[in-house]
Amino acid sequence: MTHGNVIGKGVPRVDARGKVTGQTKYAADIRLPGMHYGKIVFSPHPRARVLEIDCRAAESMPGVRKVITACNLPGSNRYGYDVAHRPVLVPEGEETRYIGDAVAMVVASSEELADRAAAAIAVRYELLAPLTSPRQAMEPGAYLVHAAAAGNRCCVREFVHGDVAVGFQTSEVVVEQTYFTPRQEQAFLEPESGVAYQDDSGVLHVISCLQDPYGVAEDIHLALAIPKSRIHVKGTPVGGGFGGKLNTTIQVHLAAMACLAEVPVMLVLDREESFAFHPKRHPTEIRLKLGAGRDGTIHALEGDVIADAGPYSGRSPEVLGLTMSALMGPYRIPNVLTRAEGIYTNNLDSGAFRGFGAPQAAIARECLLDKLARALAMDPLELRRRNFLRPGDRPTSPMLGDSPVSLELLTERIVEKLGPKPSAPKNSTKRIGRSICFDMPVFDVGAIPVLGKSGVGAAVEVHSDGSVSVYAGGTELGQGVTTVLAQMAAEQFGLPMDRIRVEMSDNWTCPRAGRTSASRLTFGLGNALLLATGRLRQTLLVRAGKMLEIAAEDLVLEGSEVRLIGVPAKALTFAEVAWMCSDRGDNLREEGWFRSAEDRYMYGHTFMAAAADVAVDIATGEIEILKLANVLDMGRVLNPAMAFGQLYGGAIQALGYGLMENMVTVDGQSKTPSFAEYVIPSALDIPEEFVAEGVETPYPTGPFGAKGIGEAALNCTTPTLLNAIADALGVEITAVPIGQEHILAAVRNQKLM
Repeated sequence: MTHGNVIGKGVPRVDARGKVTGQTKYAADIRLPGMHYGKIVFSPHPRARVLEIDCRAAESMPGVRKVITACNLPGSNRYGYDVAHRPVLVPEGEETRYIGDAVAMVVASSEELADRAAAAIAVRYELLAPLTSPRQAMEPGAYLVHAAAAGNRCCVREFVHGDVAVGFQTSEVVVEQTYFTPRQEQAFLEPESGVAYQDDSGVLHVISCLQDPYGVAEDIHLALAIPKSRIHVKGTPVGGGFGGKLNTTIQVHLAAMACLAEVPVMLVLDREESFAFHPKRHPTEIRLKLGAGRDGTIHALEGDVIADAGPYSGRSPEVLGLTMSALMGPYRIPNVLTRAEGIYTNNLDSGAFRGFGAPQAAIARECLLDKLARALAMDPLELRRRNFLRPGDRPTSPMLGDSPVSLELLTERIVEKLGPKPSAPKNSTKRIGRSICFDMPVFDVGAIPVLGKSGVGAAVEVHSDGSVSVYAGGTELGQGVTTVLAQMAAEQFGLPMDRIRVEMSDNWTCPRAGRTSASRLTFGLGNALLLATGRLRQTLLVRAGKMLEIAAEDLVLEGSEVRLIGVPAKALTFAEVAWMCSDRGDNLREEGWFRSAEDRYMYGHTFMAAAADVAVDIATGEIEILKLANVLDMGRVLNPAMAFGQLYGGAIQALGYGLMENMVTVDGQSKTPSFAEYVIPSALDIPEEFVAEGVETPYPTGPFGAKGIGEAALNCTTPTLLNAIADALGVEITAVPIGQEHILAAVRNQKLM
């Protein structure tokens, strides 16, 4: 790893002490004078017409401050990211679209009273038949979840490259399969929570866990007709998001409660409410077809994706655009036709989740490549290497990037880390399987003017005492972006980390930066910070030059001083120069605005390899992960401790996705409504040997050469595990998650015992 003063070093996180000592205040820890408590009444039915809402019993309870239904709301009562068609509260006479739709709210003096008052609200429904699968919703004559969405299509994305018909005509071997991926829950520790109040000047303050303060302010304005100048949104430290808090969650409801009840209000969802309310990873049906020559050269790829978008648009258009594009992976494919459709249903909502649609595509692509290798009687790794992008190649995918190609280096490292394939003990019922898979993860670079992703801003202020404040509009979700920004500022000014303070996620004090997602903040905010610090460095050097009577270009910022290059004794302290700049009226606050050129697509990319050895017991169906290895091209590594933490964490989420997690719905109702039913990996599920490594090929336009890496590990870890299990059993895996019951069924079908 390459090192600077603090760049490239595993410095402690700036928020570590507060979190490990319990001093960090999350949204639910906030207490305000006169604070009341809110509760939302959700529909118990995935589709029903609201006939009557009787609030009289709740309103008569002493201590109940306000009961709110749609008729009380100012504004449009609608909000939403892509299309503003999500109701804050479903009014009488209209239909609910899923079990996360709200019909009423209460504000009371205690949590217990709010719960009792909400339970006392009597809602009379006319039950209607829900649409519970995309295939059902696509049938001719199916009712429309949204009247304007013909065929219940939320979105359609298509990509054409070359001539796929010609590609298949020239192919000597063609393989095809349909894969099914499940709905996955983000399972963050902290449920949706926040407080809101109006001050004496009529300004609404919303303090909440979120991933996009600017999007929240926009939705509050849309739904409640509050002027944007009177909406202050402040993000709190977030106890996990993974995309589940990217949409506006409870903030509009909370704002309405505070404004109409005229008291500060706290709202915290319980776990079952949270599971029902927020969007999950899209369940998908992916039909994929590959054609190749006898030598293994791929000639054509055709893919169709049908995804359950749930009841509202949200992030589905973006997610499915990436799913469609990610089907190609890091391979040279001259002829491509891919299509993705998001279909409205009355199931749980779908939206952003770490990986943003790419994990589903990777499962289908990498599993079908192994099937192609078997059809060709070729080693699966050799097949992939034969079709790798080569140095100088541009990806076939429309998600164009400009990363140096590092696939052969990754192959060398992953094979080295994997070592010899283990053998099963003699007379054992265990079968050993191995797999190596590859992916081309992407990260947003703010390249085009679309949906809050165009450009990223950061402001930097040097104070007269020589300390520095950084103001950045993104959100600290636990990924460590506050630490990375502090490292960058410290590196630029030659200061220790304790002289840097980073403030984030405030739409009043921080420049607009869009959402926190798509592994975009290190790249985007980092570049914006470098623009701001570059101007401030020049201001400081010019002032120091005047003080020392030396040309500014002969000075350097290092060791908390401004020094003459090569003559350390000729120096001023950084604080002395900052004080003089302040005294003489120099501008010590600069804003950097970074935006990639519009002539490229919205994503940059990198490369990753994953490998696994598994033991499958054909007598019990148990799966044991003997070894799991991930090697990622990280660009330049800014903080190794945090970077490898992302690799380990993403791989564990991928393990859960492939082997155990499935948010099951039946007739629009969740059958896994809490952690009692929804299983996620625990410490007992961690692989026996777990390896994470990075290689560095600096990104041409990244800050210090860095790439966005927060989501990468999730993408190709799941198919690696699935292919290793398939290798052990000699069977195809076409649906996940795969558990003991599926293994035992395969053993019976294959007559392995």
